Amino acid sequence: MARVLIVEDSKVVQQVLRHLLTQKFAREFIKHVDFAWDYEQAQELLEQHTYDLALVDMTLPDCASGDAARLTIEHNVASVILTSSMDESQRQQMLELGVVDYVIKDNRDSYLYAVRLLTQLLRNKGLPVLVADDSQLSRQVLKQLLQRQLYHVIEAEDGEQALAILREDTSIKLLLCDYAMPKMDGFELVRAVRNHRGRDDLAIIGISGAGNNGLSAKFIKYGANDFLTKPFMNEEFHCRVLQTVEQLHLIEQIKATAERDYLTGMFNRRYLQEHGRRLFAKDKHAVTVALIDADNFKQINDQYGHQAGDSALRQLAQRLQQHLDEHIVARFGGEEFAVLAHCHDSAQLQQQLENVNDSLRDEPIELADSTHTLSVSIGLAAMNHHDFDACLSAADKALYRAKAQGKCQLVCE
Repeated sequence: MARVLIVEDSKVVQQVLRHLLTQKFAREFIKHVDFAWDYEQAQELLEQHTYDLALVDMTLPDCASGDAARLTIEHNVASVILTSSMDESQRQQMLELGVVDYVIKDNRDSYLYAVRLLTQLLRNKGLPVLVADDSQLSRQVLKQLLQRQLYHVIEAEDGEQALAILREDTSIKLLLCDYAMPKMDGFELVRAVRNHRGRDDLAIIGISGAGNNGLSAKFIKYGANDFLTKPFMNEEFHCRVLQTVEQLHLIEQIKATAERDYLTGMFNRRYLQEHGRRLFAKDKHAVTVALIDADNFKQINDQYGHQAGDSALRQLAQRLQQHLDEHIVARFGGEEFAVLAHCHDSAQLQQQLENVNDSLRDEPIELADSTHTLSVSIGLAAMNHHDFDACLSAADKALYRAKAQGKCQLVCE
C-alpha cells in the first residue's frame, strides 16, 4: 500500500480531495495520505517520510510557481501537478522538470480525475512494459516517459527479439512497437504476438512517424489496441497508455467476475468445469476430482442467521485454500466445494483432504461471539473415466455415500 503527499494551500480543495480519497477505488491502493499547506511543510514531510506519489499545487504562497513540484521530484517522488491555469511556457517548464502529468482545476471532476490518476499510477507500478524499436534514442525517450508512470520497462532492438522476450515473459502486459524495424517489422510482430497472446492478456500500441495515414488502421487490423503518430505530445502519450492499460484491467475484472465466486473469492463452478474439461482432454489419466460438502450447514443458518452462514463459508473456503493451495479449489454451489487436481498419485491428495477435517476439529470456526465445530464430507473420484463430467458424477456418488455413512469422512469411488 502506498503513501501519497498532497501539497495544496486551499482548504476547500483539501476537503474535496480528502473526501475522494476515502472512496473504495482510492483506498484499495492508497494507505497513507499526508497534506501540506505550503512549501515549508512539504519540505518537512519529505524529510520525514518516503512517498510513492505526490499531487502538488503549481502555486503556493511561500514559493515561486513550480518550486513545490521541483522539490518533490528532487526527492524522487513521481509528481502530478494541480493548477488553475497552464500557459505554454509553464507547460514546457513542468514537462522538462519531469512531472507525470498536470490537471487543470476548473471543476469538481478535475479532482476526481486527479485522484483516479493517482490510483491508476499506483496500480500500474512495476507493471512490465516492452518497448520494441530499432532506434536507441526512441527507446530511451519512451522509456523515460513510461518510467514516469512507474512502469518497469524492458527494451527490444527489433521484432524478433521482442517476440522472443514476450514468449519467455508472460508477465508483460503492454507492448509498444515501432513500424519500421529490421528482421521483423511492427505488423509482422503484432500478427505473430496475437497468435499466442490475446487482447485480454496483452495490450499493443503501434508507433510510427508521420507520412502514412494507412499505418494506424493497418496496425489495429493486425491486432494492435491503439496507435500513436510521432512526434506526439507527452500528455497524449500518457493518456493513451493509461487508457489502454485501464481497458486491460477492466477486461481482467470482467473475467474475474465471470470466473470467481462473489462470496468467497474462489473459482466458481463454471471455471472449474471448463478448466477440468481442458485438463481432462490433455491428460485424463492424471485428473482427480473431489467434491466437499459442509455437514449440517443448515443448522448454522437456522441458529445464527444467514450472515453467520456466509462467514462460515468464507472461513471454510480459507481452510480449503490453506490445505489444497497447489490444486484448483472452487465453490461448486451453496455449501459445496470442488477440488480439481492434476496428479498421477491421489494418495497425497487424500491426505490433504483428510487434513481439512482435522483442521476444522482442532480450530473451530468463529461465529458471532462463539465458535462452531464444522466438519465436511468428501467424495473422491480418480482417473479412468470417459470424460470430465463422468468424473464429477463419480465424485458426487462418493460424496453421497460419505453422507449416508455418517458424514465427516472421505469416500473414494
